[in-house]
Amino acid sequence: MLKKLLNNSTFIRLFIYLILIIIQIAWWYVFFTNIISHSALINAILTLFSVFMILYLVSKDESPAYRISWIIVISLMPIFGGLLYAAMGNKRPQKSMTRLLNNQSKLHMHEMETVPSAKKLLFQKDQRLGSMSQYIHDYGDSPVYTNTGVTYFPAGETMMDTLLKDLEEAKEHIFIEFFIIEDGLMMSQIFDVLKKKAKEGVDVRLIYDDFGCLLRLPSDFDKQMEAEGIKTLKFNPVMPILSLVYNTRDHRKMILIDREIGYTGGLNIADEYINHVERFGYWKDNMIRMDGPATWNLTVLFLNMWNAFYPTDDSYVPFKPIEKMDETFDLMANDENISATGFVQSFGDSPLDDEVLGENVYRDMLNAAKDYVYIYTPYLVVSYELQTAMTLAAKRGVDVRLMTPGIPDKPIVYRMTRSHYRPLLEGGVKIYEYTPGFLHAKTFIVDDKIVNIGTINLDYRSLYLHFETGTMLYYHPVIKDIKADFLESQSVSKQIQLTDIKTTSIGALWDAILRLVAPFV
Repeated sequence: MLKKLLNNSTFIRLFIYLILIIIQIAWWYVFFTNIISHSALINAILTLFSVFMILYLVSKDESPAYRISWIIVISLMPIFGGLLYAAMGNKRPQKSMTRLLNNQSKLHMHEMETVPSAKKLLFQKDQRLGSMSQYIHDYGDSPVYTNTGVTYFPAGETMMDTLLKDLEEAKEHIFIEFFIIEDGLMMSQIFDVLKKKAKEGVDVRLIYDDFGCLLRLPSDFDKQMEAEGIKTLKFNPVMPILSLVYNTRDHRKMILIDREIGYTGGLNIADEYINHVERFGYWKDNMIRMDGPATWNLTVLFLNMWNAFYPTDDSYVPFKPIEKMDETFDLMANDENISATGFVQSFGDSPLDDEVLGENVYRDMLNAAKDYVYIYTPYLVVSYELQTAMTLAAKRGVDVRLMTPGIPDKPIVYRMTRSHYRPLLEGGVKIYEYTPGFLHAKTFIVDDKIVNIGTINLDYRSLYLHFETGTMLYYHPVIKDIKADFLESQSVSKQIQLTDIKTTSIGALWDAILRLVAPFV
């Protein structure tokens, strides 16, 4: 019997595994016994490390709320709090990621200027908005353009026919970048066309965030797409160990077609976004379709990300807007009425630098408002600075209206959102909850003059940790459509009063705890 077992390879492997497990357990026992014998010294070292982490946070030039929350956490857990911040609190991405992306940005920065900017024309039209645009240009490497048509889609399902038609007509390239992709009708309709176009020789490229798709796509989805002829980059792959770069996600949403057409906004590729399935009532989101030179900024953002991790292109010039657009721009440049076509400026916000571009743009829009500010946001986990900008605008007499979901996708985040209502309501901000369902749009509308539409939520992750995009529209004819959509959504929403957010002492304590941990959510 023993001889038969010894000749059984499975038994031998199991026996070896058992021996190794026993050795591992013995090693753990010795290791932890030694740790306990030196516990006083280890406690002192870890406590000192936590003190240094607190001093480091005090010296950092970043969101006060984020710093204070971590200081409180470390103070409550002086032994392990410092280690917790070192593991999870540092918002900076991997050095290698930073180096690769910054190198691409510097290498191709000059190519941004190969498409004529409309900066001077916007300054002539409105100096205040010209300075806003200048800030985005200087700190986001994103020029402003005119001569770009924009179509507004107030819901995901209203976009699909136009998008599929544009994809079918693609002749040169299709670039797609999304945070979430999930199998279903929306994905199959889009990817059936992508596979077809790839077989026809169109350059089809896909970037998707691995964490956003972790439970939605198979782990080898990138390899499956490559086999179909679709070049695919799985951004920041999730590793089965604790990693600082879990914080650094690609939250952007864009589709770019043949140098002319660009889609961007709040939608991901999943069936709830086109209301094919119902998850939290009616899913309210929005997108825009750009047709013209303003797609160039998004193209460069995509290519910088792509070439940092999937080197392909020595130059971006082959992907810039077609020459006839440059010629049209030159012909119109002498026309004093050119600004009647509006101005468009897409930009990217990145965690790689110390410039909170998205938050600063939102604050600048609130500061520039004279008549009204209408805001769509799915989450309201705002910094004190943004909260002050909203209430200050309201106190100046600006009609500030904020719309959030009526049906939440995440109950804790919804409670966290509502915990921020009181100071805003007391400051004169009007708040509405979208009764039909979940509101996922991220849009600011100001004075019939400015719109920002994109992926930037009013929460710490979007504002400080993720790669995001926004598109500024100045004096563009489409602004009236976006405003009308907000007012239509408001008509089916409930206006929140202070009496609606009354809570018990325990509820107020819970809200305070939620606001404390808000920067970590």
